[in-house]
Amino acid sequence: MHNWKKALANARPGESKYKLLVQAVAADIEQGTLIDGQRLPPQRQVSDALGISVQTVTNAYKELERQGRVRCEVGRGSFVSRRTSERVATSMLDRSEQALMDFSNARILHTDAHDRLWRQTCLELAQEPDQPWIHAFRPIAGMQHQREAAVRWLARLGMDVGIEDVLLTSGAAHAIFLALATLAGPDDVVLCEGLTDHGAIGSSQVLGFTLKGLEMDRYGLNPEHFEDMCGNERITALVCTPNLNNPTSALMPDERRREIAEIARRYGVYIIEDDVYGPLLAGQQSTRPLSHYAPELSFYCTSMTKSVLTGLRIGYLVMPKRLALRTESILRVNSWMAPSLLGEIATRWIDSGEAEDLVQLQRQLLANRQALVELELGEHLIGNHPYSLNSWLRVPEGWETDGLLRELRRRNVALTLPDPFVPPGMPRPRAVRLCVGAECSEAKMRQGVQIVRDVFEQYPKVHDF
Repeated sequence: MHNWKKALANARPGESKYKLLVQAVAADIEQGTLIDGQRLPPQRQVSDALGISVQTVTNAYKELERQGRVRCEVGRGSFVSRRTSERVATSMLDRSEQALMDFSNARILHTDAHDRLWRQTCLELAQEPDQPWIHAFRPIAGMQHQREAAVRWLARLGMDVGIEDVLLTSGAAHAIFLALATLAGPDDVVLCEGLTDHGAIGSSQVLGFTLKGLEMDRYGLNPEHFEDMCGNERITALVCTPNLNNPTSALMPDERRREIAEIARRYGVYIIEDDVYGPLLAGQQSTRPLSHYAPELSFYCTSMTKSVLTGLRIGYLVMPKRLALRTESILRVNSWMAPSLLGEIATRWIDSGEAEDLVQLQRQLLANRQALVELELGEHLIGNHPYSLNSWLRVPEGWETDGLLRELRRRNVALTLPDPFVPPGMPRPRAVRLCVGAECSEAKMRQGVQIVRDVFEQYPKVHDF
């Protein structure tokens, strides 16, 4: 606490002691004096050592938690926590390394068919004399014919909505952020699954709301825990992925969706549904989106990036009617409007049926790779699905999670740690994510999965448990 005491000793008259303490702790984290996972001193100990009130220390710890630098666990204390963006950067590769089999990024498979259709569409667009999508400056919500195509695509996913209910966004992550920005601020509590996409965790750090995880089973979030939280706290919203949760691939049955929608309606809790994987399941199951059962409370988010083409970053956001104007105004401030050119390409592929053709192709490719994972790693599988981009694998007894991934990296295979998906206060599972959409041949995929199997079946070195 030397640096903390020094910072307070140099305080100028009128300076906030809690802010100085926040800055001092943050500086120690940035410089590596405090490392990820290290426990901070108890608040009473800091109070006595620095000669400040316990309340001042409490306020500082709360602010550090809001910034994502510290996680506070009831009954255990406060621990240094790298921000989500930093955890993601070390758990999922920003760029592929030469000779590395990268199973760390959740992406769909790319084929020659994708390239041919992309080039053909770009050529057709370039030859058209009138190109309004290039000089479009309005409407903010998206061009009318593009929103009409969105409505047709959404109907295919089980959402019957009107054009006035839909915004075009720059992918599903953007849609989720807009929904959260519409609803939540520093005084709000938002719930999510106990393992959730890292975007929701990052948004909590940007927007300042408190994010709390819910217990899960193989079918997704636990409705009883959801109702218990709603009955004991003022909950603003629930963010969830009923279709193929990332990272677990959990698929929520229809009965549970109805139950969660009824709980949300009873307590007035908004639902933000991440259905980015929904197109991969459309027509393959009898369930409808969770948002279908409580449309007046629901923001429904989907996109093309996880089903049609990775670079086609166009999303569709369905909003509750009473919040449509507010959400559109936030879109105006946030990014003005989604790229009209990408919106045009998505629209043409929807109208021509080529978007559906690419989805069908993706299902086949994913099913083949998931079958390979199940064959080689079946005894270690906790969660997967034929059309999921992920396989969720249990860390074998004897291995420590970080050591396991280090050994795999030494053998040129990259998987993902659980850390980016764990909300504040939730336990870190003994599991890792393997993404089957790696850009490699089928032979290379098989080789990589067999390396994973071989490492899983070994005991670690004596100094790397």
